[in-house]
Amino acid sequence: MHTDHGASHLRSLTSLRFVAALLVVMFHLAVYVPSLPLLGRLMGAGFVGVSFFFVLSGFVLTYSWDLGSGATRFYRRRLARVYPLHLLFIVVAVLPFSPAPLWSALPANALLLQSWSPDDAVARSFTGVSWSLSCEFFFYAVFPLLIPWLWRVRRPLALSSVLVMFALAVGVALQALRSDWGLWLFHLPVFRIVEFVCGSLAAIAVLRGRVPRLRGRWAALSVLLSYVGILVLPLGIGYRLEDRWALTLLMVPSFTCLILACAQMDLSGASSPLRGRTMVGLGQWSFCIYMAHPVVIALTLPLLAPSTHVASVLACVLVLLTVVGVSYLLHATFEQPLERRLRGSDRGRVSSDAGLAPDVVPPSLQRHGPSTLARSRGHRDIPPHGSSQTSSPAQRTG
Repeated sequence: MHTDHGASHLRSLTSLRFVAALLVVMFHLAVYVPSLPLLGRLMGAGFVGVSFFFVLSGFVLTYSWDLGSGATRFYRRRLARVYPLHLLFIVVAVLPFSPAPLWSALPANALLLQSWSPDDAVARSFTGVSWSLSCEFFFYAVFPLLIPWLWRVRRPLALSSVLVMFALAVGVALQALRSDWGLWLFHLPVFRIVEFVCGSLAAIAVLRGRVPRLRGRWAALSVLLSYVGILVLPLGIGYRLEDRWALTLLMVPSFTCLILACAQMDLSGASSPLRGRTMVGLGQWSFCIYMAHPVVIALTLPLLAPSTHVASVLACVLVLLTVVGVSYLLHATFEQPLERRLRGSDRGRVSSDAGLAPDVVPPSLQRHGPSTLARSRGHRDIPPHGSSQTSSPAQRTG
């Protein structure tokens, strides 16, 4: 596998992708295990795992972006990364064992435009989860146009906070006009791009050395408290599906802190369980886990029928192991080989999702010299731009 030198510096972020994918899997799995009501309550906000992917995607794409490079290579890498698996699961969705698909939504799905529809049934048609890929494709499309402007922002983290508050205000105003617009906002790409931009601004802050030192345990605790908060908040105001867009936005600050803390930890060489080979490997399979789990759950529903707690727990464990096993096979035999083939002469790392390449230094920072860059990255030994050294693989968004 071709990798980029420095990719291993951010191995924790790769591992966190698996945690986010697992959260989404458990969110969907809990729906089919009524004998475990506590699981359903704890996983009731598991959909925020997608928000983490959006923030992380913005971070790693910006961290690896070179302002002097063209957009063609970027678009080819993104297409090779996401599209083959998306098409595979469209085909799976029309097989006899699958529910009858919404055929009128096929063109939008094939072009990854389904999330632009105000009809929730269209957005979730065929694969069910690829609405997030529709959002990611929009992020990819505008990213080369957006990044030069973002690099000019002087206080990126402050702007990130402002954007979250602005999005909340806009969402409240739109939902006040039409209550059903809340469902649309949840999967509308132009609205969800706020999360992506917040991740991008966080990466800029890291590259400029303008991030206060963050401890991983406190950042993780902030995510946990935020998650508990969005579980409890609907109990007080009344839970509505159309409010999920607001709950995801409330998680963005803590997600950003966690990503920043893990990036600092990795760049300083600190030890962490998230840097282990097993966790990094699971993170590399996370895109397959995300795409495959609805099909696996649908095919293993009889296993989830037991009414006793012990049997239900064992069934959930078995389904999760099946999801991971299927995802590994997909990654090894389909996703990774096809991505390598589609990239052709592009010898960059395969299956890195958002192209984690910490040693690709934006020209806007090159003029400050190696010492400034080393301080901004928290790492002393940074090879020259374009170094061909390799190390262990890391990192999807997208």
